[in-house]
Amino acid sequence: MGRPERHAALVLCGGASRGALEVGFYKALEELGLGFDRIVGTSIGAFNGAMIAGGLRAAEIEALWLDFNLRKAVSWNWGWLAHPRLQPGLFSLDRFRALLHEVLPATRFEHLKLPLTITTTDLDSGKPVYWHGQGDLIEPLIASMSLPGIFPPVMLEGRLHVDGGIANNVPLDRARDEGAAHALVIDCYCDRPCLRPPRGMIAILTRSFAVAVDGKFHADLARLKRRMTIERVTPHFDNNVEMMDFSKTAELIETGYRATMRHFCSADYQVVSNSASITGQSGTSPCVH
Repeated sequence: MGRPERHAALVLCGGASRGALEVGFYKALEELGLGFDRIVGTSIGAFNGAMIAGGLRAAEIEALWLDFNLRKAVSWNWGWLAHPRLQPGLFSLDRFRALLHEVLPATRFEHLKLPLTITTTDLDSGKPVYWHGQGDLIEPLIASMSLPGIFPPVMLEGRLHVDGGIANNVPLDRARDEGAAHALVIDCYCDRPCLRPPRGMIAILTRSFAVAVDGKFHADLARLKRRMTIERVTPHFDNNVEMMDFSKTAELIETGYRATMRHFCSADYQVVSNSASITGQSGTSPCVH
């Protein structure tokens, strides 16, 4: 018998504008030739995951991010302002829906080049729901990014769904359940103290959300380390970059890239997937060309 496959998953978390860190992360992984055979994403990580799973190269994704601004994705939800009981949320993501149809290589799960799982939160049960395999990926993707109070919930199969980060922002456990023995992840949230207090409703909401999901992530990390190998890149960045501030995209991409290169060129590690082998002291570093 041959050695069993040891699947590796790219796990992409939420973080809104800080999702640019994941672009730098992927750019470094691509440059180093480090592979994975599945993607599990939440919120902005689901968006990045859909682009990667669809076959876009890191340079293409970076160009899309550098060209992005909120006006291309978000508009006032005038319907809710006029009728508060309908589609509650300050802003609409209808522009983002249109943008997804323009930029994504595939808009159905079965047309992707790599398996992708998108996390949403069922608003009634409070539990995570995972979308994959077949069917439309646009609406689950919108739901996965719909932070309550800021964006309206999305109706999926007769139930309301909101931002996947509420139930599972860093879906390492889902990657493990799908058979991954290894996970590649970069931190986008951080509960370090802010140098300046958040100001404004949206900044306070997103900061509170970040603190909550970060605590769950660390609990999951401690539990799952016994069940799988987790390659976790922890970048150092300005914790005062607000979730809706896309003016720091270039800096965040570079930060994610440099942190990933440092991690895989200095750490002791061993990750094996269908498409790449990553070894530490016992083998050859991917940084040696």
